[in-house]
Amino acid sequence: MTKRNLRTLEEFKAHTHREGATLIEFSGTKVPCILMSPKKYEEEVLHGVYNRNVRADTLLDIFYDGRDVFVDVQLKLLDTDFEQNFLLYANDMVEFFEALAESGMISLAPDSQDSASSQNLFMIQLPKKDAAERALELIKANLKKQS
Repeated sequence: MTKRNLRTLEEFKAHTHREGATLIEFSGTKVPCILMSPKKYEEEVLHGVYNRNVRADTLLDIFYDGRDVFVDVQLKLLDTDFEQNFLLYANDMVEFFEALAESGMISLAPDSQDSASSQNLFMIQLPKKDAAERALELIKANLKKQS
C-alpha cells in the first residue's frame, strides 16, 4: 500500500478526505463509515467485488505533531484494483475512532442520501484494533491538552 509522505500541515489539510465520514447503526452497533462518491463506490468497490470472495488489507497510519492528529486509513481490496487512502482529521472525529476501536469494523458507502442506512455498505473487519485504539488514545490526550 502506498504510504503518504506529507510534511506540512498545509499538505495534510490539502489531502484530507473530502467526502466525509460518519457512523452507521449496523446490527445494534455503531460502525464507522467512510463516504465515497457514488460513482467511485459503484465502479471501484461494488464492481470489483461482485460475485467474488474478497479479503481486505487495512493500515491505519497515525500522524501526530503534538496538536493535530491525522489518521490515514489505507484500504486495499486484495485481488481487485481497489486501493485507496482516506486521510481523516481525527481531532474532530472522537466518536468515529471510539466506534472503530470498539467494533474493529469500518465500512464504505456512497456519499448520498442512502448512506445514512445500513442498506448499501461494504463492511471490512480490521485484522487488529491496536492502531484504532492508539489513534483514539492520541485524540483524547490531545483534546485534554487543548482544554
